[in-house]
Amino acid sequence: MYLYFDSENVLENKLIILYALNQFKVPVNKEQISQIIIENVQISYFDIQFLIQSLSTDGFLVLINDNNTDYYSISDKGRETLSLFSDRIPTYIKEILDIFIRQNKDKVLKEVKNVATYKITGDGEFEVRLTLVENDVSLINISISVPNKAQARFISENWEKNGQTMYTDIINTLIKE
Repeated sequence: MYLYFDSENVLENKLIILYALNQFKVPVNKEQISQIIIENVQISYFDIQFLIQSLSTDGFLVLINDNNTDYYSISDKGRETLSLFSDRIPTYIKEILDIFIRQNKDKVLKEVKNVATYKITGDGEFEVRLTLVENDVSLINISISVPNKAQARFISENWEKNGQTMYTDIINTLIKE
C-alpha cells in the first residue's frame, strides 16, 4: 500500500488535478490527465494515478466508462472543494496549466479508437466490421465475411489490439508503386 507522509503536499496535488480537470471542461482518461499534469507540474506518474483513484473514490471525480475506457470529470463536490481551497494552488501553477490547456487541448484529446464488431449473416457466415476512428473521424472501414464465430472473434480482438499498425500497413500497401 502506498502511504503519504506529507498531507499538505497531497492536498495541493489533489487540488491541482481538480483544477486541471475543471479547466479542461471535458472528460479525459487517466493517460490524458497524466499528460496534462506531468508536462507542467512536478508530480510523478504513479502519484497521479493514486491521486485520481483517491479523488474518484471520495466522490470528487465522476467516472464515465465509454467503450471500456474510463474517463474522469470533476464532480459538483470537486468543484465546491476547488472553489473553497483553490488559493492553496500556487498562482504560477494555475497560469501554467491554463496556458498549456489553451494551447494543447486538441492534442491531448486526440484519440484513436479501434472498433470491431461482428454479426451472423443470413447464410451462417459472420460479417466482421473494422473501423479506425481518430477524433471522431473515421479513417478506415473494412467489412469482411468469415466462415465461423471463432475467426470473427479472433479478427475483432486482433483489430482492437493492433488496428493502428494494420491501418498503416494497409495504407502503405495501397500507395506502394
